[in-house]
Amino acid sequence: MRSDGISRAAKDIVQATFFQKVILCALAGFAAACLIQWGKVFVEGADKALNGGYEHRASDPLAPQK
Repeated sequence: MRSDGISRAAKDIVQATFFQKVILCALAGFAAACLIQWGKVFVEGADKALNGGYEHRASDPLAPQK
């Protein structure tokens, strides 16, 4: 009986090539950068939402007078 294709791939140990590892690391790095950027935007938005009600009442002593 001939064993090839998907049934053989499940039985053999498949090693990733160097180029596949480079692509995988690039994708992982991109995903990490996306998560970090999303976190920064989320925190800035949450901070603005929480402090938005106080901005019109708070006066900055170092700000130029209008």
